[in-house]
This record gives sequence, structure tokens and C-alpha cells, in this order.
Amino acid sequence: MLNLRQLEYFYYVAKYGGFTHAARQLPFPIQQPALSIRVKALEEDLQIKLYRIMGRRFQLTPNGEYLFNAIKPFLESLDTLERHLRGETHGRLVVAEAAPMLILKDHRKALLSFRERYPNVQISVLEMKWSDLLQSVSDGTVDFAFGSSPELHGSFSFEEWTETDYLLLCNADLNLGWGKKPSLADIAAHPLLLLERGTADRRHIEEVFSRENLSPNVIFETSSYTLLNDAVLNGAGVAIVNALWPRPDQPHGWKTVNASHLFEKKRIGLFRRTETYLPPYANDYLVMLRETLPARRKSPTGARRKI
Repeated sequence: MLNLRQLEYFYYVAKYGGFTHAARQLPFPIQQPALSIRVKALEEDLQIKLYRIMGRRFQLTPNGEYLFNAIKPFLESLDTLERHLRGETHGRLVVAEAAPMLILKDHRKALLSFRERYPNVQISVLEMKWSDLLQSVSDGTVDFAFGSSPELHGSFSFEEWTETDYLLLCNADLNLGWGKKPSLADIAAHPLLLLERGTADRRHIEEVFSRENLSPNVIFETSSYTLLNDAVLNGAGVAIVNALWPRPDQPHGWKTVNASHLFEKKRIGLFRRTETYLPPYANDYLVMLRETLPARRKSPTGARRKI
């Protein structure tokens, strides 16, 4: 029979990539040599090899990866499961959204309602790159997140909350020489201003150009929508943005052209790991957030899919 403590030792070693780091992270004291002995004992009990050391690099075997993925959801959910069984309302909820925030920027009402109902639960709202966001949900740093439809494989679910158009943003005085529906080749011929690599919009835009064997003429990239807007207003080129982007502060000097016929719609919603237990207060927060964002919900339940 598998020993739960041995499995816990192995889980930490696999999670932190070696015995030294794992010994520092375990919630109870154990020295690195003793930890190594415990994991080797698990290998002997199972009569399989769980890891190998390549030079100084710790690497799981296929059997080790299978075991780690099998026990990970259970061990990661123990803390919140214990609080739920005890009926406690203490804890921490970590929510994130890909920058710039389009859903959580309007969460003030939900936050006030949540604080009134759960005064002893700390809530953290983070903003990060789309690529970092996906990794944070995957490794459990973030409980759930909002962003563009992720392209991951595994135990994830995506629930669409809204969709929006892609637009071409340009200086009002710029004569582009195209009609109401420019082609991709028309756009590729102009200097382009885009968000930095690692964002969902940038990745999607480059994939669309690549499918048509076109190379966009990107002359400026930034992580800031403010700088992107300024570059457009100064006539530096054409930006490709989604319709929920923060508009330039000045009301004149810029114009937009709908480009969803080329880039389709941007789908934004909630994604999280399906195998992870979430405490009741996490689900309550989502209910409160929905109630404060009626205009952005695509439907009462949204479109769900596993990825």
C-alpha cells in the first residue's frame, strides 16, 4: 500500500526540482539526506524508477511524471479542504488577469460585497503578462484567472464571459488608402505598433499574419497602452488593439477601423484547473463578480470547454 507521507516527500521533490530545494519548502523539518532516503524507499516499494540525476539536473522519469500529476491535485487541495470541512472562513484568494485588466478593473462592487461577507479572507488581485498568467494558474500560484481563451492542453476549463472586436487604431489625418474592410496585405504594408511579445493579442496577431505568409512591419512594441496610444496620435503608424482597450484621453486626433473580419473576435473569460478544489468563498466571489458585470457577460453560464 502506498504511504501517504512518502508520496508527500516525493511531491515536494518533484515540485521543486530536487532534494535540496524540497527540504527547504517542506512544512515540517527534514534534512536533505533523509529526504533522499524516503524517496528511494518509495521507489523500492513501487519497484520503479521515479527520477534520475543528469549531471546536476534533477529529472523525473515518465513514471515519475505520471505519479506527480496523479497526486498533485489531492495534495494541493488539502489546505483549503481542511478549512472547508471545519467551516472556517479564513484564507486567501488569489485572482489574476492578463494586462490590461478588462474584467477585474470593474470589480469594486464585488470586492466590497466579498469583504462584508468574508472579512477574514485576504483577496489578492494581480495583473501580469498573458504567458505568465497561464503558468501561474498551471502551478497553482493563482486560483483562477481572466484573459483571452488560453491554448493549453490538460485539465483546464475556460468559461467565456465576453467577446470583443479587433480594431485598427490610427491617426485621424493618416491617409491609409484602404476602404472600410482593409486586407491583411494592406495592413502589412504600413508601420505597425503592437503590444509586446508574451501578450495574447500579440501572439494572435502574429499567427494570423503567419498563416497568410505575411511579415508585419512592427516598428514599435510596448507593454503600455498609454505609450501605444501616444505613438498613434503622433502618427508613428497603425496599432492593432481590441475594442476594450483604454482609449486615448483626448477625444480627437484618432480613428478606428474594425478588423474582426481578419482577426476574428477576441474571447475573454475565466479559466482554471478543473482538478483543483476551490473553497466556497472563491465560488461566491465569482458569483458577486458576475452580478456587477451584467453588460459583459455573454450568457448566464457562459461557454465552457475543456482544454
